[in-house]
Amino acid sequence: MKKISFMCSLILLVIVGMAFHTSIYAGENITVAGGEVLPDQQQAEPVESVISSVVQKVEYTLPYPGILPDHPLYFLKRLRDTILERLITDPIRKAEFYVLQSDKRLQMGIMLTDGGKGNLGESTISKAEKYMEQAAVGLSAYKKSGGIVPPYVVERLEKATAKHKEVMTDLLEKVQETEKAGLEGSMTLLKEVIASLGSLK
Repeated sequence: MKKISFMCSLILLVIVGMAFHTSIYAGENITVAGGEVLPDQQQAEPVESVISSVVQKVEYTLPYPGILPDHPLYFLKRLRDTILERLITDPIRKAEFYVLQSDKRLQMGIMLTDGGKGNLGESTISKAEKYMEQAAVGLSAYKKSGGIVPPYVVERLEKATAKHKEVMTDLLEKVQETEKAGLEGSMTLLKEVIASLGSLK
């Protein structure tokens, strides 16, 4: 009987001790960098906050570009594109054509860079952003002349330029130093295009 009483008392003491330790820990302060003391509860960042901080990818699919600039028959593709560009007279259709060409060349640049041809990839991306600039400039001139730019066209431009910015930001982190200057120039041009899109609405 004495043994049972002793065991019960021991268990009770352990439980009380654990509860006391927990209460102390719950109110414990933690010193962080700079000497600031914060409550323990503030140290763990909520899962929701971590998830919301993840950068969201732009939902915009770049088209398959076909043959690349390093292909011996690529000049035929360029000739075809030049002919198509001259045949399109409608400003809206021409802007859509330029966006398509811009998207294709960006995808070409990605594939060339991933294939170890960074210099060719950089120059191809430069052409991509010049096409995007042509699309924005053409639509701006069309609007100034009294034309109405459809909202879906502006939306496509906004999504396309956002995707281009996302891709180039990623590329700038992995390309060699010799290719960074060209990509940074293309990024500057792209940012100017993005800034001009508001005037199309």
